[in-house]
Amino acid sequence: MFNKRFIASILVLVLCCAPAAAAVYEGQRVRIVIGSTAVSGDSYMVADIVNRYLQKYLKCSSKVDPIGANEAFATIRTAAPDGMTFMIFHDMTYLGVLFGSYGPEYDLENMVIGPRVGQNPGSCFAAKKNAPYKDLKELAEWLKADSSRTVRLSVELGSVSNLGFVIYYVWLKDTYGENVANQMRFVLGGSTDTKLQQLWDNNADVIFGDYSSFLQYTADGVDEQLALKYVGIMDKVPGRDDLPVYGNMGITMDGKPAYFSKDFLIYLPKGTPDEVVKELDEAVAKMQADPQYQEDMAKMTYAGNTLPSKEAKEFIYAKRAAIKKVLSEAPNIEDLE
Repeated sequence: MFNKRFIASILVLVLCCAPAAAAVYEGQRVRIVIGSTAVSGDSYMVADIVNRYLQKYLKCSSKVDPIGANEAFATIRTAAPDGMTFMIFHDMTYLGVLFGSYGPEYDLENMVIGPRVGQNPGSCFAAKKNAPYKDLKELAEWLKADSSRTVRLSVELGSVSNLGFVIYYVWLKDTYGENVANQMRFVLGGSTDTKLQQLWDNNADVIFGDYSSFLQYTADGVDEQLALKYVGIMDKVPGRDDLPVYGNMGITMDGKPAYFSKDFLIYLPKGTPDEVVKELDEAVAKMQADPQYQEDMAKMTYAGNTLPSKEAKEFIYAKRAAIKKVLSEAPNIEDLE
């Protein structure tokens, strides 16, 4: 009979010699799609930074593919659920469905939610530097002072800019009355470059974009024709306490000070195995702990705040529910054209 010590020794030897589970991503080619076609906006910038660190920690060859929202959502619906194709995108992933720009087949429930890879607090509205109001609160007073005045805000339908417009409209209506709120006009915008041109051509008075994208036009010495000022930032940008932040100005969402950062998550095709998501979680945890990653994000005024997939799913579902409630009070934006 074998004694217990001998059997235990054999088991240890077997376990030590057993081959490790094969990594999902090591040595693989990976496609990361984003819901934007621009390579100058935050969607690409965040994905590009994250991609560099995923390559390092997953030991894979990956590339960011800026194919736009329609193509990105369709890709995640049809790609093989093997982890070799996934999307990094912000809140438009669920906002597009809430706003009716995309059908229920694109609901979060029809994707696998991966980890959160970062945040951008800098979604904002900007106006020409010589506009007769310094921020969105003063703009409300400017409209109230003269019922013949209107202001044209350029936003994209079904996007974070659409949400920024709705939050401001609902607060304006609740605080100043529906007549003042209806002095706002909606202008359909597209890319940041398109919205900037609308502003410079006097086809819009206030445009939505990203803090970092507008920054160069707010510097001293910029040509007067191009110079901008921030009139409403949706969350606090680190190191810029001088900015007019929604919540700090008294703008509210669901009765509370309104603060909104874009949350960038990894989204995968439905049916993606748990082991794929686990590897992504492990890589993102290493990325989060990497000081260089935090520095790279901070340089772009982004926040390297990550969450593992389970917490990220709970977080984004709760965020969607809160925004759905706000949207129930909103007008049909196209009625304000």
